[in-house]
Amino acid sequence: MIDWHALTRDLYLEKGEDQQLKNWRVTLTKADLLDLGLLTKAKLDKDGNYSIPCYQIFKQYDQSSAEVYQELENKYGPLLSKKDRRKQKASADQVKLDMFKEDVAPAYAAFLAENFSEKQIISDLPFYQKMAKGWEKPVEGVLLPTFALQVLGDPHAFDRGRRGRGLLEKIIQAQLGEEGTLEDFNVYPDQLYNFAMTANLLDTPLTYDIIALPDIDQIALPEKIKAYLHENSGVTTALASKFSDRAFVCTGGQVNLATKKLIKRLLANSCQLYYSGDLDQSGIKIADNLLLEFPEIHLLNMDLKTYKEHYQASVPPVKDKQIKEVENPDLQEVLTEIQKKKRVIFEEAIHEFL
Repeated sequence: MIDWHALTRDLYLEKGEDQQLKNWRVTLTKADLLDLGLLTKAKLDKDGNYSIPCYQIFKQYDQSSAEVYQELENKYGPLLSKKDRRKQKASADQVKLDMFKEDVAPAYAAFLAENFSEKQIISDLPFYQKMAKGWEKPVEGVLLPTFALQVLGDPHAFDRGRRGRGLLEKIIQAQLGEEGTLEDFNVYPDQLYNFAMTANLLDTPLTYDIIALPDIDQIALPEKIKAYLHENSGVTTALASKFSDRAFVCTGGQVNLATKKLIKRLLANSCQLYYSGDLDQSGIKIADNLLLEFPEIHLLNMDLKTYKEHYQASVPPVKDKQIKEVENPDLQEVLTEIQKKKRVIFEEAIHEFL
């Protein structure tokens, strides 16, 4: 004999609050239907099973819908209405959200509250929980795929177009301002992109050397020398040709992880490092970030005196970041003057004077 209580248990728990037994359907074998005498009323499904309305079975047992529902309620307990279930879920979600806020850094919780609704956060709480690891700026430079693996468990989670990348960029901008970049956050693209460009630095037959990130820790570096760091490759090339006895490093704009590792090793070798870059807002910001990480570096021709002396070489900026302020007081003076005059000086225009 068929245990119709067992047959209808899941239906009752899922849909029972509506008490619409006439809309319930169950799947039975051909043998069961023959026992019930209901084979002719069943519908043959594509998978070879038979589907039949529950009320047809109840009729065979002379049970009304009300009687069936009462039996199910007695056996499995009364059900909450959809409205009550929504309230219950909302209450449980709020408890989860409150616990989440207590577990993460207050600044991260405040950031999420400012940028996302509670409904958005609850809808994918595990994602936002994992991203809490991405709130803190890495102490040491880290490759983007490695950081993605550490935070979200997927090396591609911070690829362009991915949801994780979008939230990471929001985090960086919240902490460093709208102009903040991955590099500013100590996160860098993969190893193939990461290399340091040098001139007259290594003991090789070549004037110019490109050192890949994995090799930075392996190469032999000079000790107790002066090395000149320049933002622009054209300036580096011109000066390296002119001064073959001087060592140069080209940062190529934003200072990447390989170049930072090289700088760290040169400083450890008691080398004196001098940095020069464009006298525009972007260049000032790059220099400031570099000094924040390596205060031992000396600025060269990046002060207000240089800007005023070579003002005749200045041009209106075609495109430049808008930087609110920088930490270094000397660079802040130049930044203020650039914003006031609305003119910039590129390193290429004055490299002969460097």
